[in-house]
Amino acid sequence: MNATLRNLLGPAYLTLLLTHALQADQQMIFPPSAMPRVDMHTHMDAKVQYENAVKAMDQWGGTISISLAGLFWVKDNDGNNASPASVRKIPSDDMVFVKEKLNDRILFCPGAFTIPSAGIWWSVDEIKTFKEQGFVGLKLWPHGKILSSKIPMIHEQLDEAGRQGMPLVAFHTGDPGDAKGDNKEFPKYEDDSIEVAKAHPQTTFIFAHGLFMLQSDKGMEKLAGIFDKYPNVFVDVAFTHNARQPANYTVSKAREFYIKYQDRILFGSDVFGAGGGAQGFLNERKLLETKEVTDGLHGGPKMEGLNLPDPVLNHLYYWNAARLIPRVRQVLEASKFKIGFELGSCKFDRLPPDVTVNPLTVKGQPADLTGTLGSVTESLTVDIAGKIYQGVDNHDGTWKLPAEKFADLSAGTYNVKVTAKNSLGLVRNDASTNELKIITAH
Repeated sequence: MNATLRNLLGPAYLTLLLTHALQADQQMIFPPSAMPRVDMHTHMDAKVQYENAVKAMDQWGGTISISLAGLFWVKDNDGNNASPASVRKIPSDDMVFVKEKLNDRILFCPGAFTIPSAGIWWSVDEIKTFKEQGFVGLKLWPHGKILSSKIPMIHEQLDEAGRQGMPLVAFHTGDPGDAKGDNKEFPKYEDDSIEVAKAHPQTTFIFAHGLFMLQSDKGMEKLAGIFDKYPNVFVDVAFTHNARQPANYTVSKAREFYIKYQDRILFGSDVFGAGGGAQGFLNERKLLETKEVTDGLHGGPKMEGLNLPDPVLNHLYYWNAARLIPRVRQVLEASKFKIGFELGSCKFDRLPPDVTVNPLTVKGQPADLTGTLGSVTESLTVDIAGKIYQGVDNHDGTWKLPAEKFADLSAGTYNVKVTAKNSLGLVRNDASTNELKIITAH
């Protein structure tokens, strides 16, 4: 193309070039439809940002983004003067917009600072309502201090988060330092945060930025010890590849670590205002999915990619998010992605076993009583007219009570009360009533 024609086309020509470049990158790695990708660590708080995020996801192969906005920012950067007011408008404003206009492709966590003098500003009663409102987790940032088990007013809230199956998403445990130098207190930040996770074994902690341990061989050795000891600790990879230490980082060792602990690592970007751009995300995909030398999403040191196997990528991109974060699996399945209910060695046992009963009318021909489950169960009981039956967990998101089990019931309408319990001890009952009608006795 000559210079005159190129000048006449202007921005259109640049857009065309960018589109071809993105398509070429997509061909080098998995196309967008090959697997869903959940970005569980973003910061967005405006409708235009949500729209821009969806446009970018359509270019780089993303499927869902989780925004950690809401209560996160404070004008004076002082957690003691912060206010939780903004969270109350998200369910009726932003969530409605995203559901109606963007097919639920942005999910939300209410963020909050912990205040050293007062703990977490959410009350236990507020945490009970978050899941009903549509939030999918809780975001914590210990403002200016470590999150210590000695801070008051955190333990009841963290226990309630566990009971509700609301994970601590992108939990930020301070910073190891900045351009001015290392933070000498940071090792204590790490250790105290792990003590908090240890004190709340039913609560899921997804630590942001790989707990700042995915950046070096030594850090990964420490993180391996934490993973081996605390099954409720997980990490995201947001910004970690940008901060890798080439002199102290071995790609082959990192690859082995990601493969071994694939059940414990989630994909996240830490982009703000839907920034990062499609090409930046494609660079991050190259780093995870190929051997190509690249610098990742945030322009870190150029290093060889990890070239992770497909099963590991499945875990990082969406399997772990689907089993740890409410609504992720449902939104993906609504978009026609098939999500295995039991994924290799990991089960959906960190989410409460939400349970429903399908209405059933029996008229002559016997039929099984059935329903849905939100996670794999350890026990499942069905109470009909005061008689307790053992239900069957099909391990595919459904349960049943075989027809022969209740064949002796007489004609009438019955309330079916299902109690589901998972391996963590989280218990749920169905919310419906009078689901079973028998027209004639069997």
